[in-house]
Amino acid sequence: MSTVRQRTQELLRHHDMRVIFGNPGSTELPFLAELPEDFTYVLALNEATATAMADGYAQATGKPTVVNLHTSTGLGNAMGSLVNAAGARSPVVALAGQQVRAALPTPSLLVNRHPMALAQGAAKHTAEPARAEDTPAVLGQAILRAGQAPAGPVCVSVPMDDWEQHVDAPAGGTSHRSRTSDSVPDPEALDALAAQLTQARAPALIAGPELDTEAGYAATVALAERLDAPVWLPAFGPRAGFPSAHIAARGPLPSSADGVAEALEGHDLVLALGAPVFTYYQWTGGPAAAPGTRLVHVTSDPEEAARAVTGTSWLGSPVAAAEALCRSLAGSKVRRPDRLAPRMPSARTDEEAAPATDGTLRDVEIFTELAKALPDEGIVVNEAAQQLPAYWQSAAFSRPGSYYFTGAGGLGFGLAGGVGIQLAEPERPVVAVIGDGSIQYTLQALWTAAQYRVPLTVLVLDNSEYGILKNWGRTLGTGPLPGLDLPGVDIMGLASAYGVKARQARSADQLKTLLTDSIAAPEPNLIHVPLAS
Repeated sequence: MSTVRQRTQELLRHHDMRVIFGNPGSTELPFLAELPEDFTYVLALNEATATAMADGYAQATGKPTVVNLHTSTGLGNAMGSLVNAAGARSPVVALAGQQVRAALPTPSLLVNRHPMALAQGAAKHTAEPARAEDTPAVLGQAILRAGQAPAGPVCVSVPMDDWEQHVDAPAGGTSHRSRTSDSVPDPEALDALAAQLTQARAPALIAGPELDTEAGYAATVALAERLDAPVWLPAFGPRAGFPSAHIAARGPLPSSADGVAEALEGHDLVLALGAPVFTYYQWTGGPAAAPGTRLVHVTSDPEEAARAVTGTSWLGSPVAAAEALCRSLAGSKVRRPDRLAPRMPSARTDEEAAPATDGTLRDVEIFTELAKALPDEGIVVNEAAQQLPAYWQSAAFSRPGSYYFTGAGGLGFGLAGGVGIQLAEPERPVVAVIGDGSIQYTLQALWTAAQYRVPLTVLVLDNSEYGILKNWGRTLGTGPLPGLDLPGVDIMGLASAYGVKARQARSADQLKTLLTDSIAAPEPNLIHVPLAS
C-alpha cells in the first residue's frame, strides 16, 4: 500500500511531468516532502512568476506541466498568469494546497473556502477530491483534460493532510490513462471544402497557434503552396502557426474589424485554421469581412466556434483538416502562377526609418539586428506589444516553436515564460524581448534564471513610459492621462541585484555585439536598450 504522495509521483512519472514549478507555502510542504531525485523543482519567488514559467514550459514541450501553488492566496497571485495560459491554450496543471480537512469548516488560517470557484475564471477544469484516496484519480483526470483539445489550464486543490494517507492501487489504472487524440473534421465536409478551394478565384489562409507544430507547419505550407494563397496569423496570437520566412507569410492580421476586412478584401474564400474569427483590440464596429469574402473556420474549440463573428465554423483538429485538404487537392489543378507576390515591408516615414542620433535606437533597428544575430533555431518571446509591427517586418523564422506572445494580452508572461521556454528548449537560444514596463510584472524571474543558469537573453526596450497606452489614449482622444510615465527605474541595477549580468546598447553596432555574445553565453544576460521616442 502506498501513500497518496507516492501514487501521485507515479502518476506524474507516467505522464513525464517531472519538472515542477512553484513558490512553496505551508500547505504545499507535505506534497514536496521526499521529492524523488528524478524530479526537478524550479523555484520562483512568487506564484505569478512560477505559473508563467510553467506556461512557457508547457507550450514549448506540448505537455501538461505542474505548477505548485499556495492555498487561496497563492492561487489568487497566480490568476493573471493562468488567464494568459488559458488564452494560449497551455496545459498548465495548477496543483494548489489546502488546509487539513478537519479545519475546513472552521475559521482557520489558510482555508480556501472556494477552492474550485476561485480558479474557474481561467481553468477549463477545477476539482478538490472528496476523499484523500481519490486524489490520484482526480489529478489523473485533470491531467487528461489539460491536454485534450482545446488544451488549457486545470486546477486541483488538495488538503495538506491527504498526502500522507494510504491508498490502494487503482482498479484498472484509471489515473494512468493516456490522453485522447484530437477529433477529425467530417470527411465529407472537407471534401466539399476542397472543391470550393479548387474553384476559388483568390483563396487565403489564416493559421492559428494550434498549427505551431512540425505537422502543422508541413500541412499549412503545403496547402498554401498548392493554392498559391497568402497566409495571415491572428492578431496578437500566442504562437505562430506559419513560418514567417515563407513567401506566403503576411504576418498578423490587424486588430480591428475595419482593418481585418480591408486586409482580406479581394479574397473570395478565406480558410481560418485554428484561429479566432477575429481577435479585436480596437473596436470599430465595422463589418467582419468585405462584401464577396466568404469565410470557413476550422477549430478544436467549441467556444471559439460559437464566438466567431462571421463565416461557417467546423469543429475538429485544424492540423488534421489541413492534412486532409492537402490529400484531397493533390490531384487537382489549382495553382495560380504569379498570383502570389512577395510580401512587402510595412511603409514607414523617413523619420521613422532613419537611425536615431541621440544614443537611442529605433525599434526597426533593434529587430533588424536581432534577426541578423539570431540563428535559425532561435526563439523569440516578444512582450513588447507596441513594437510588434517592427518585429514582424524582419522576422524570418522557419521552424515551429520559434515565436511566443502573451496568451491573453496580460503582461508578465514574457520574462518568466522565456525562462520556462529556455528550460524546455535547452538546445535552442531564446531571446525575451520585454518593455521596461512589462518586465516589472515578473522581474523575480531573473533570480531563477541566474540560480539555475538558464542561458536566456533578455532584451529590454526602455522608453520610460507605457507607450502603448499613450498611443491608445491618443486614439481614444482622452488627452493627457496620469500614471503613464516610468522615470527612475534602474533596470540594469535590478538585474545585477538578482545575479544577472546587464549591459547597455546605444548603437546598432553595440547591440549586434551584445546579442552575439549573449546568445552564445551559458548563463543569462540582460541587454538594456534606450528606445527612441
